[in-house]
Amino acid sequence: MKSRLVTIITLLLTVMMTASAANFATKRLQSIAQCINLQNLNSLTAQASQDGQTEAVSYDYQWQGHKLCVAANRYGEISHIGLALFPKEMKEAAPSPVYDFLERNLLERQLNNLDGELKHKISTEHVYFVVGNAHTVLSFNGTENFSEERVDLKSYRVTWTRNGREVLKISFDMDYELLSGCNSIELEQLFVSQLKRYKGITSTNEVDLFPENTNVFVVQGDSFLIREMRNDLYFERDASGWHLTDNPDATSKTLSNLMLSPQFRQNPSLQLTLDKYGYETEKVNVPYHTLLRKCIDDGCTPYFGIKEREDDGTYTGTVMLVNRRAGYVHMLSTRIPAETLVSKGEGTITGRLYVYIPMHNVSDRYFQQNKNTKSSTSKKKKKKEIIVEK
Repeated sequence: MKSRLVTIITLLLTVMMTASAANFATKRLQSIAQCINLQNLNSLTAQASQDGQTEAVSYDYQWQGHKLCVAANRYGEISHIGLALFPKEMKEAAPSPVYDFLERNLLERQLNNLDGELKHKISTEHVYFVVGNAHTVLSFNGTENFSEERVDLKSYRVTWTRNGREVLKISFDMDYELLSGCNSIELEQLFVSQLKRYKGITSTNEVDLFPENTNVFVVQGDSFLIREMRNDLYFERDASGWHLTDNPDATSKTLSNLMLSPQFRQNPSLQLTLDKYGYETEKVNVPYHTLLRKCIDDGCTPYFGIKEREDDGTYTGTVMLVNRRAGYVHMLSTRIPAETLVSKGEGTITGRLYVYIPMHNVSDRYFQQNKNTKSSTSKKKKKKEIIVEK
């Protein structure tokens, strides 16, 4: 009996040491790795962190005869573990946050040895099986067709069919806490950690072809919530060629370019206050375009609106970083001193950031030129909400 107990303890320690040898983006992924005794992860994390810009994906791992998809992010952390339901080519051709969520969540639902906290969390998540159940995926033979539908920007509905017949249909909330497997506190910690380590990818040109018969050009974007919150970019041509407008006399155009494009010649320092869950805050100093590039790289589309010009020449404005597929918004309230526009990148912007706000919690009455933005973040509430006045 004693010998058997020693053997069991040794096996448990081996599993824990195997999983903990690698770095994980979330505790949830580490728990999954321990449950399935996932080994030899260091080579994958080393491959991803080598240049700090790309992730590494492997389909070489298996669990009980089923192929797994395991990924490591640019920070050298295991960022995904799940059943291999979607080929890499599909993920690259039509990116969607539902792929990793479905692969991870459906794997979790097969595991009987999850810890009690995670098992309870899974049982309370708003994931509904309309056709089939979690075990249906184990009988997939590769002939299934997949489709994804977003419903009212609040939920996803996904369907697998075989020979024209639905074999699995699942509905779930468009909620980034659900999609990522993290709660608000974990998401905030992850955001700050990644921001501090982020290495920006070299930007591509904003415009491939400029008109020949003019010296000014506008890349028309669109708006978010209201017409003043836009993402247009403005270009001018001089003797050296085309460039983003950076003329202090064209304030609104220059500010928009500065706040929306990582290619803008200035990259002022950002003194950032992150407004966190439970009324806590954290201060981070980074170049502004480091924040902008990271969010764009995460799938966000930036929008900017000027609120007002104060008596000392400081401009206040708001950047909304919108991830429509993942269903969240980051909101950055900024103060931009007048000298920032003429300092060639030596100025300093101050900002207050709210991250991972559920998109359905952002009111379409958000922007008003002469009133302060109000926010409500309660310890009793699980979701952040931006409340604004008309």
